[in-house]
Amino acid sequence: MAKKYTADEVIEMILDVSSSLFVSKGYEKTSIQDIVKGLDGLSRGAIYHHFESKQAIINGVVRRFVPTEEELDNIAAAKGLSGLEKIQKLLIDAMFNQKRSETLGSSYELLNDAIFFSLYITTMTEILSPYIEMFIEEGHVDGSVSAPFPRQIAEVIIMLISTWFINALYPNTAETFWEKLSACQYVLKQCGVDVLSKEVLQTIMSNVESKVKEYEDKSN
Repeated sequence: MAKKYTADEVIEMILDVSSSLFVSKGYEKTSIQDIVKGLDGLSRGAIYHHFESKQAIINGVVRRFVPTEEELDNIAAAKGLSGLEKIQKLLIDAMFNQKRSETLGSSYELLNDAIFFSLYITTMTEILSPYIEMFIEEGHVDGSVSAPFPRQIAEVIIMLISTWFINALYPNTAETFWEKLSACQYVLKQCGVDVLSKEVLQTIMSNVESKVKEYEDKSN
């Protein structure tokens, strides 16, 4: 008898299996039947109950890369944070959220796929840009941000942080990674939104070093 799964478990299973197949076969070469074969006795009907198409599935996979609405709303409602600090908190969470990293696993390889990458950029912009724009406007009020053109600067921040550091597009060494961070810091500071302050750079450095050590420990 097939194991009983909750609706959330079924959705996560479908997204996990689909992510793995999209990495190994590519999105276009993966069929719904391929996904069905990877599920634990679940039927094609179970997939269509939650996702109306393969496009809806890849949209769900992409959405895993972005902070949830609950996470974003919690940052927006945080007391005692300036507009700039909210942007910084959003970016650090987007980069180093432990639960999201564990869920994504090898899915980061999907960023090498042109279709997936296009959806990733569109989704990041559609979801994060309004929040960053709002935080920039809050920063105008509290004095933490002086950037003009809030909407456009929000998009610039997303483009720099979520695109320029993707290794598949712009290969990095440890040295060039930190050089890029310094360049981003300079550009954003000139724009009037000092997102990558010394404190934030130190947080990023600590998190990266921790990730490297974790990877090395697993490799040994």
